Amino acid sequence: MIVEPTGGKINVDPINVDQIQYGGHAGDMSTFVGSAEATRILGVRPETLYAYVSRGLIRRRVGPDGRRSLYDRDDIEALSRRGRSRTSPPRPSIDVQVTSAITCLDEQGPTFRGRPVVELAGTATFEQVAELLWTGELPIGRVRWSVPSAADRELAADVVAAVGQPGLAALAATSTALAERHRDDPPTVAARRLLTLAPLVVSGHGGGSGSTAQRLVQAWTGRADRHTVDAVDAVLVMLADHELTTSTLAARVAASVRPPAHCALAAGLSTMSGRLHGAAASQVVTLLAEAREHGAAAAIGRRLSASEPVPGFGHTIYKRRDPRFAPLMDSIAELSDPDGWRPTIAEVLSESGNLVPVAPNVDFALGALLLTARLPADVPLFAVARLAGLGAHVAEEMGEVPLRFRGLTRPLRT
Repeated sequence: MIVEPTGGKINVDPINVDQIQYGGHAGDMSTFVGSAEATRILGVRPETLYAYVSRGLIRRRVGPDGRRSLYDRDDIEALSRRGRSRTSPPRPSIDVQVTSAITCLDEQGPTFRGRPVVELAGTATFEQVAELLWTGELPIGRVRWSVPSAADRELAADVVAAVGQPGLAALAATSTALAERHRDDPPTVAARRLLTLAPLVVSGHGGGSGSTAQRLVQAWTGRADRHTVDAVDAVLVMLADHELTTSTLAARVAASVRPPAHCALAAGLSTMSGRLHGAAASQVVTLLAEAREHGAAAAIGRRLSASEPVPGFGHTIYKRRDPRFAPLMDSIAELSDPDGWRPTIAEVLSESGNLVPVAPNVDFALGALLLTARLPADVPLFAVARLAGLGAHVAEEMGEVPLRFRGLTRPLRT
């Protein structure tokens, strides 16, 4: 099930919240409209409207009901005229609807097989949540996965050497390589096998023993500090799935033609390398580093002046706030922060309240964790976590009618 932000009407009589006038300077009146009207005028989807707002191209106000966002009609029409002046046609979008029993999204956050992820992050380990996604049942007690075989470890090490460095690219390549050796692995077995190899593949070291979070922290920092392990485990749980994201759709499209399960996982992993998807947290690290050197207002203002989105803010699903943000920030508060990043993080969050019209998201929390815990900026925590969801979606897709995805083109008019 896909949940898209919509501009549904709110019953507030006698005020028409779809079009409201506000007094401007020197007696001027500005007309503000609801998201449904704004997207109709622009001919875009709601997430594109939110991106225009975050770039400072469209002014936004809170409606008289205190909940709904309204947008300046003059800004919208000016942007619409600018778009019509271009010679190229508007970029088409693709909406795909897939029936799924795995994850549901609403304003309270994801639910995995009917269980809220915010609750799971405080009561279950990543391994338990992965098994929940794969089987529909939450295991009672600790889950221990078998250690990878010596042959699989050797294969993974060879792939890392061939790629040139550990990381997300090596993880995707390892998944492809495993397809030849374990061609008949069911999707959940393939995901579990790759997850047991992930600490080695994304760090270049064995990662010791223990849970996935313990092995990752040990591999990246040389020690398994309890608070850091808990924070990383919370991240893995929170990011384990998020319904039909681009990488999940890529994996399902691949699965629909029935390749080895490892190849379908590799399709999803490769999609995660995009800076607008799985690599978003590294841009938050860059933002925080700039804020530490030049000040938060300058770092944020530079992006707004360039009409760029501010990394770590806004979400296409959650209109008001990303419910995963606060719990992850709470887990970061338990870390020792040896390099003193907390004041910078707090300053950016404070300044964003004045400059950025959208709330911080889970990518901001992940970027803050990387700096506070002294983890490398490019660690693919997102990809490791999402392997759990990919395994569940590939398994579900394998039960559907094959070859059910087919795109349609339209002639390009010049």
